[in-house]
Amino acid sequence: MISKGDLLISDLSLAEDLVFRRSVILICDLDENKNPMGFILNKPLEINLSNIFSEVKRKFKIYFGGPVSRDTLFCIHKTNLKLKYSIQITKDLSYGFDLDEVITKAENGELNKNNLMIFLGYSGWNNHQLYNELNENCWKINKDYSKNIFKNSKENLWKKLTKKIEGESYIWYNAPENLRDN
Repeated sequence: MISKGDLLISDLSLAEDLVFRRSVILICDLDENKNPMGFILNKPLEINLSNIFSEVKRKFKIYFGGPVSRDTLFCIHKTNLKLKYSIQITKDLSYGFDLDEVITKAENGELNKNNLMIFLGYSGWNNHQLYNELNENCWKINKDYSKNIFKNSKENLWKKLTKKIEGESYIWYNAPENLRDN
């Protein structure tokens, strides 16, 4: 089924959902005792970290992570960075951080777009909501891509991953983002 580190790729059934249409979500937490959560990887915002914290001179893109806690910053990063308060997702990826530590390490060059992504908000599901959405084919699962999220461009990520899926998703791949523009 689904595991931490998997990517969810939105399917045609979410075409009218303004938040999740054409989204790719990295699943970060899938513990039985918690509600599943993750971050949308392919929706950059028009702001960067230096817009929020003047002491940060380097420009770090901020992504819309999802509709939950939209006033809170989160990050995913390579596990080998060993940032404080991090929770391991996979052998290679972790999420969570100490803001002061991130600001310091961003300024000294330890953190960059090759090992860190910052999000405003996250995507979360209640009870069995995600499993119901999976059973209704709202999402396709990609188990291979997450280890490369820092190497590959997020631009057109949904299209790149959807192109590999056969069926209705491929039809949607060729349609305009807003289906009413068709």
